[in-house]
Amino acid sequence: MPVIPPVVAGAARLGFVLPDWLAGRSRREEELRTLDALVEAGCTAFDLAASYQLGGTERLFGRWMASRGLRDRLFLIGKGGHPYPGVRPNRLTADALSADLHASLRRLRIERLDLYLLHRDFPAAPLEPMVRTLGAALREGKIRAWGVSNWSVERIEAIQAAARQEGLPAMAASSPHFSLVDWARPPWTGSVSIAGPAGRGARSFHARTGLPVLAWSPLGAGFLTSEESRGCYGSPANAARRERARALARDRGWSVAQVALAYLFSQPFPVSAVVAASTAAKMRENLAAAGLRLTAREVEALEA
Repeated sequence: MPVIPPVVAGAARLGFVLPDWLAGRSRREEELRTLDALVEAGCTAFDLAASYQLGGTERLFGRWMASRGLRDRLFLIGKGGHPYPGVRPNRLTADALSADLHASLRRLRIERLDLYLLHRDFPAAPLEPMVRTLGAALREGKIRAWGVSNWSVERIEAIQAAARQEGLPAMAASSPHFSLVDWARPPWTGSVSIAGPAGRGARSFHARTGLPVLAWSPLGAGFLTSEESRGCYGSPANAARRERARALARDRGWSVAQVALAYLFSQPFPVSAVVAASTAAKMRENLAAAGLRLTAREVEALEA
């Protein structure tokens, strides 16, 4: 089973929904330079998905990766099966998953993804077609490992059992929201979080089983590193956590972002963090956090 790097660059905002020629050459070149800067800073892992910019993220990334000859140096995470809201709420079918995977490989101009996640659960969807589709992709060498994104613990346990019956390798990761700050309200329908008091049971599951977490929005969509007071993270409890993170950052000589990432890396289960860094300096700061740890008392004080 591949080991996910601790810091993964989120690419959801890169690329274009419209055909590339309509986006303008200057914007394309700017985004290609951004990817260059992230790699030069030391980033080797990227979070992608068939749904990002309706495939535009993968098109941009595939062009960049081929032009730089970087495929062998990168750990690539893909996702498929995201619903079409209001049109197809369940796309965790064999046909939809296979179509998403092959379209991603084609847009990325590669033969295999290092990790492939079922992007968002539809709790009524039967598990056997998903497991068989993943098994075929593994046998054909189109993915190295599999996992889920935004699935509840109950559904994770159910698909793990179905995967064992089918003879699949163990799940490599679950990708929920996880951060020092919790939601005041979910940002999207169907999102799953293991943060805050409500996520304590899910965190216990990961501690008990050792199932790695690929945490999205670990900085609270910028809430922890800004003066934001509203939005889905705007709450008195989160504002208080932010102030405690700032105080600890001053004591430690770290940035607030590094404290927030160290909080994740100090959990009793493996955690990797998907961070949307737009500059080499921010990425270097995030990568440096991979070696930082907090004491159990500091973790408890931040959560408070």
